Amino acid sequence: MKKNMETALALVLLGYSTLLQSCSVAMAASGHEKQDTPVAFPGSNRAVLISKLGPPETSQQFPDGRIQDSYLIKQGNEKSSGRAWAFAGLDLLSLGLWEAVATPYELAQKEEDFRLLITYDQGGNVVEVQRLGGKP
Repeated sequence: MKKNMETALALVLLGYSTLLQSCSVAMAASGHEKQDTPVAFPGSNRAVLISKLGPPETSQQFPDGRIQDSYLIKQGNEKSSGRAWAFAGLDLLSLGLWEAVATPYELAQKEEDFRLLITYDQGGNVVEVQRLGGKP
């Protein structure tokens, strides 16, 4: 009976370590690229903003020639190859026990989403930047 109990415990621990192995490594390696939002200020050029923030999620052209672009900005939880490699090394050194620390750490990483509405004049220069949602 005791032998069966030990075998069952060993199988549960093996399953646990197999399922959680490298979860934190994958979580650290994935994430979002940090977006360079300080470039969005009155007077900036639209081409510069598109090169820094990527293409807008939506774009609307008004009859007077102004353009309004909308960007969904995700900040926090940036991907980190250094953190992923460190977690992988600690996983190997601790035979997977590091996952009990690293996975909750990665799950606790905060991510903030907000929207930027940027209005350009006819020349493609920023005239107004509005931040919607998120912390100011």
